[in-house]
Parts: sequence; C-alpha cells; structure tokens
Amino acid sequence: MTYSKGYLCLIICAFFSSATQASDLSTLTKAKTQTGTQTKTSSTPPKPIPMGMVLDHQGQPISLPPEQGSLNFSSTDMLRNESIAPYNKPQITGKPEPTKLSASSGKTANDPSCRWLGNRIKQLSNQLKHHDQAAYLQTELSHRETEWQCMDCEGEGPSQGQQAECQYRR
Repeated sequence: MTYSKGYLCLIICAFFSSATQASDLSTLTKAKTQTGTQTKTSSTPPKPIPMGMVLDHQGQPISLPPEQGSLNFSSTDMLRNESIAPYNKPQITGKPEPTKLSASSGKTANDPSCRWLGNRIKQLSNQLKHHDQAAYLQTELSHRETEWQCMDCEGEGPSQGQQAECQYRR
C-alpha cells in the first residue's frame, strides 16, 4: 500500500512538472520568434566594406598600410668574387708518435687496477692526439705510465700492498 501512494505521488509530480515545462517552452519559443522578427525589421543590411579597408571593434574603418616587401634583396647584388681562392685544410704530413707504453697493446694483468690504468692511459693518449698543447694531459699520462710500470701490469700484476706504494700522490 505504501508503494501505491509513492507511485501516485510520483505520477502527480511528473505531470505537473511536464505541464510547467511545456508552458515554459511555449513561452520561450514565442519570445524567440518575436525578437527574431524585431531584429529583422529593425536592422538594416550591413554596408559592404570597400577593398583595402578593415573595421575596428567599433565598426570604424581602418586603412591598411601599402604593401611592401619584407626583405629588400636583389640577386644581382650578391655576386661571388672568383678571385678569392677557396679555403683548403692543411694536410697532416707526419704520423703522430706512438706512446712509449705498451698499455694499449699487449697483455694486461688480471687486476682491476691494471685494467683501469690501461683504459685511462688509452683515453689520455687519444685526448693528447686532439689537444697536443694540453700540458695537464701529458702530466697525468706520465704519472699513469709510472704507476703502470711500478705495478708490473704487463706481467703478473701488483702484489699485496704494492698498489698503495705505486699510486701517484698529489
């Protein structure tokens, strides 16, 4: 029984709301048609804008500046001077001197310090090929080569405690 009262209330509410919505819709459509006819009769057709004119936000005409090129360039101005010879890179005549160390070639001891030293010496040698005036690279390379020889990295590798003796101290 309570369900039937609830359904009845729901149906009544739906009926009244649809009737209200229908009356609102008819009012809106009438108002819209009335304003549409008023604007059609009261507004005059827009005036055509003359060529080369633009209107601002208030409808006032703004004249456009005359057209001009953005780059003043003439191909006849840029003539190549053939008397100037093209640039040629200087040729490298001699080979770079090989390093006195055989860290990059030959056998390296199975020790992490020796492997690191060998790789560092290779890296420094490559950097010296490109920057032959870098004295700091040459200094480090000579220190690493002395470590390499002291630790006997070409042979058996460093003995216990020998790494601390051979390490370069600044």
